[in-house]
Amino acid sequence: MQNKENILEMKAIDKFFPGVKALDKVDFSVKEGEVHCLIGANGAGKSTLMKVLSGAYKEDGGEIWFNGEQLKPRGTLDRRNKGIAVIYQELSLFNDLDVAENVFIGNYPRTGLGTVDWKELYRKTDELIASLNIDIKSHSKVSDLSIGHRQMTEIMKALACNAKLIVMDEPSSTLSMAEFEILKRVIADLTKKGITIIFISHHLEELFIVGERVTVMRDGKFVTCQNLKDITIDELVEFMTGAKVEKKDTVQEKRELSDEVVLEVKHLKNSKVDDINMKLHKGEILGMYGLVGAGRTETVRSIYGADPFTGGEILLNGKPFRAHSPNEAIRNRIGLMPENRKGQGLVLLLPVWENITMVSLPKFKQGGAINYGKIGKECEEYKKQLDIKTPSIKTQAVSLSGGNQQKVIFAKWLSEESDILIIDEPTQGIDVMVKKEIYKIIKRLSEEGKSIIVISSELDELLSVCDNIIVMYDGKQIMMAERGSFDSEKILQASITGRA
Repeated sequence: MQNKENILEMKAIDKFFPGVKALDKVDFSVKEGEVHCLIGANGAGKSTLMKVLSGAYKEDGGEIWFNGEQLKPRGTLDRRNKGIAVIYQELSLFNDLDVAENVFIGNYPRTGLGTVDWKELYRKTDELIASLNIDIKSHSKVSDLSIGHRQMTEIMKALACNAKLIVMDEPSSTLSMAEFEILKRVIADLTKKGITIIFISHHLEELFIVGERVTVMRDGKFVTCQNLKDITIDELVEFMTGAKVEKKDTVQEKRELSDEVVLEVKHLKNSKVDDINMKLHKGEILGMYGLVGAGRTETVRSIYGADPFTGGEILLNGKPFRAHSPNEAIRNRIGLMPENRKGQGLVLLLPVWENITMVSLPKFKQGGAINYGKIGKECEEYKKQLDIKTPSIKTQAVSLSGGNQQKVIFAKWLSEESDILIIDEPTQGIDVMVKKEIYKIIKRLSEEGKSIIVISSELDELLSVCDNIIVMYDGKQIMMAERGSFDSEKILQASITGRA
């Protein structure tokens, strides 16, 4: 039987995969109309539990009660019809269709003749837009929308199916501050209407802004359920990791940088940015901070040859340089770890060893043949050196957690012997403990003489690892901050107002 106060109860849920017990007698309950946060380190079992809830996976033990009814494992469509909707981190929208077509996909209103009732389709979508009080046009093509508006389109999709419970998996990972404020308001409006939200995020500070209670998982098991008003971030991290949290080192000593400038950008201009100037020294970690759309990624794409630049110049080791393609940048020992690691950084269905060596493969050729023994030895070395948690280097990259996928991309550029590494959002969607490992890797590489540009939406991240930070706003460079005199308030203010 279900507790009357709870809309959802998952009791003693087990899930097995070959050689792994992914969920071990997990209990998870959610009250009707609340925002319930679900957290845990990568591999804790959050996603598996939600896939069991959504019907994508069949549980191997336990039972699920929803809205007074015990659910049988009949697939995702059945769960959606029961009122359970999941919005995944990788949004499932069709870019070539407009907002209304996406919102009612598979569920278009029909005329008496059985054809699509387009007038009704747009009327219903406009009603949903008005109910959420958001600035979206129902005829707009999804490919033209901002990330925030795509997120809202997914929420409308859920509402169009009369969802009683909506799971939001990392909903804010790519949102600007303004977009997060809209998301926060929409979540509050939904709960006022009695809709229940399960909110999953690696940004622990967000939980205290939107949530009421939090459930923590670790190693496939339930750890605790707490009221957020009764717990601190440090206590949450301790529950997630099982280890006592070390206090942050607040001392920010300036490092002496090499006089050698490996990369210089002078008055760079492209379709998105104007008058960008920077110097990257040998061994330096240079940060780029700004809100989504500030022009950080667009700047480095021109350096990397992914996008052309229309003004200014780039000097590489003191000589004029213009990469007409990423291949040209790679040949000049520049590597890029993109923000979208799954879509652009890895080939997910290939094994770990192929992902590590896909760029550096020519160096493993001997007499026209590939030396697989040499490949295996080097990949095993990187697996050990970077602590890549994978059963084998033959394991498909898709099976790895986000943090370990990121380590595979590090290994790829180390194998290619890149001197300059551009890292876009190094720890997006990665748990607290693996973040620390990533920071250690970045610092170690800089100590070994690699020069690194780090783009991040997390200011604390840049303050932790960078020697200097460039702040951008609306395609322009606003200020440069130096370690030893970092002022987080000033940096944040510049990124929001466009004034140093």
